[in-house]
Amino acid sequence: MMCPYCGKGMEKGVIESSEPINFMKEVRFMNRPKESKGEFNLATPPLAGRSYVEVYLCRDCRKIVIDY
Repeated sequence: MMCPYCGKGMEKGVIESSEPINFMKEVRFMNRPKESKGEFNLATPPLAGRSYVEVYLCRDCRKIVIDY
């Protein structure tokens, strides 16, 4: 994938967690997205596993692109 900011090639990788990975508008005590605010779950860990999402990293721009 080419970086949408600088046009250089991006590195493919993952962001992982033992917790669900959510898109949320603000940091809250409970890690649960509120659909009414447009928040949603990107990945949930399987039983005895880790959740992850594939990402593309541009080290020059310090940007990450996440496909969901």
